[in-house]
Amino acid sequence: MSEQTRGGRINRINPLIHQIISNALLRNSDPLLNKATVTHVSTSPDLKKCIVFVSTLESNEGSLKISLEKNRNKVQRILSKEMTTRNVPKIIFEIDNTLNNVSRINQLIEKVNKD
Repeated sequence: MSEQTRGGRINRINPLIHQIISNALLRNSDPLLNKATVTHVSTSPDLKKCIVFVSTLESNEGSLKISLEKNRNKVQRILSKEMTTRNVPKIIFEIDNTLNNVSRINQLIEKVNKD
């Protein structure tokens, strides 16, 4: 199988996984997960694992990570039911710190412009 074909398949599967997991987090009973946002999904070419990057506007990344790991099996089951592929990837949650980095860069730019 060529890289182009495999990349095309992954490019179709990633948005599907993104949508399923976003809906699962939104419908979850945990209030921390209701406020979380899935920012990016990266699935391996063999569909064995899927890294899901999650972000929140609140500054409680530690408790968010704990809640994600606690509810990982529930989200995994929902993903297994809704995907129609032969293999369903194992979910690995990661905290996305992009928003924190953007605000830090903006602060540095403001500081440089003031001087």
